[in-house]
Amino acid sequence: MGFQDYSESAKSKLHLGQIRPQIVIGIAAICVVALGALLFGLKSVADTNNFQIVEAQAAETTEDAGVQVEDAKEASIFVHVTGCVLNAGLYELTDGARIADAISAAGGFSDNACTDALNLAQVITDGEQISVPSKEDMAQISAATAAPEDTLSASNQTPSGAQSSRVNINTADAAQLQTISGIGESKAKKIIAYRESNGKFKSVEDLTNVSGIGEKTLESIRDQICV
Repeated sequence: MGFQDYSESAKSKLHLGQIRPQIVIGIAAICVVALGALLFGLKSVADTNNFQIVEAQAAETTEDAGVQVEDAKEASIFVHVTGCVLNAGLYELTDGARIADAISAAGGFSDNACTDALNLAQVITDGEQISVPSKEDMAQISAATAAPEDTLSASNQTPSGAQSSRVNINTADAAQLQTISGIGESKAKKIIAYRESNGKFKSVEDLTNVSGIGEKTLESIRDQICV
């Protein structure tokens, strides 16, 4: 049997000669569709994963933004501004604000405000009250502060008639000091020596710093002396 006869016999057995071209094309089309479906499925899975990643990142960004907003709220402070401002009241300021910011929030100083009474650069804290005094208030405070000194000076002064009859222990010489009851030559010299070493007496009570003159002596001569 020749090769041609063998070939024809194989075709006959396998029925190859009966396969039509349309069937081959149909099979090829099915394969293409199946491959396309497979590739589309893989792309859909990839897109789904990417969407989940993007969604997770968006959620994380939203959460961070929420934390930042919360931090911003916590950074606010409230202060109560009273006194000589145009609009006294409660104000919300940012953390780290200064007294100048609080005054500005309250509309600024009023006409009778003592603007030098406050340190405008001072940092304020949450819940603090800032009171702006008036010029009259500060004048009264200054007068009250100076009053003790004025009272002390007045207590050391005596009427002009009484003053002339008393011995000034800051200016009297030894002879004048000896005109004081109970002050002899020795104590007079000690008074002068103390005065030269320590300066003038600030009050008659300082006389007890002189050696030999005690409280009893001072009380007995108080109405005879002055400074």
